Amino acid sequence: MAEQNSVSEEIRAQRQKLKGQGFKAHWDYFWEYYKIHTIVAVVALIFLISLIRQIADNKPYALYAMAINCAGFDVQENLQNGFYEYAGINKKELEVTIDCASTFDYSSLDTATVATSEKIMALMAASDLDCVVADKEAFFHFAAQDNFTDLRNVFSPEELESFGDNVLYIDRAYIDYVGSDEYSAYIMSHEYDKENKYAEMAARHDETGEYINIPVDEMEDPVPVGIILEGTTTIEKSGAYYASTPVAGITVNTARLDNAKKFVEYLYQ
Repeated sequence: MAEQNSVSEEIRAQRQKLKGQGFKAHWDYFWEYYKIHTIVAVVALIFLISLIRQIADNKPYALYAMAINCAGFDVQENLQNGFYEYAGINKKELEVTIDCASTFDYSSLDTATVATSEKIMALMAASDLDCVVADKEAFFHFAAQDNFTDLRNVFSPEELESFGDNVLYIDRAYIDYVGSDEYSAYIMSHEYDKENKYAEMAARHDETGEYINIPVDEMEDPVPVGIILEGTTTIEKSGAYYASTPVAGITVNTARLDNAKKFVEYLYQ
């Protein structure tokens, strides 16, 4: 009983320390105490995904996409059927999955947010995730982790130009900062160089969940990673993001690049 009380007191003490801290502090605490559980969960999820694929008539994927934080009735079925038709994919031979069940709240480390992060990790580890659609804040979170491909490697200059101002850029220097030892030190100490604009951006995101993108002409190395889908017919008809502006990106290690590109073009209609 004394040992149980000691553990409970330690948990309460840790929770007290985390009060007022940002998302990253909670994440670090979670990772320290539940790392093994998380790894086991990811491995189990990979196995489950593989099992589901085997059960589904052993049809290979033509596309696997995630639409995070979407809403609406029958969105998944409607988007899937629409893409089958748009891309001319034979339902009897190939599988299209657009997962509309995942949510991500960067301001709260809830179970749904952790599960979505784990699912993305698992799918990307298996090279089974082709596209991600999400509201801007969630999209920027995953873009900062270098999950999306440079769209200049997918679209021709003319094609990219045709999207006009709907091309979303992120600064490669910010991605590099988030992957740096300096950022890791900030996570542990919550101290950062206030003269470093990327450190300021990361700290703001950690504390508030907001990502304030800087103008492209102020970026050191602007990289096009997403297509903004505001006002597109496909999205409006689906009702998937009636209260937010979605962005579509192609994962950096997609194994089905041609269909991933078609999917972005389909959503942009």
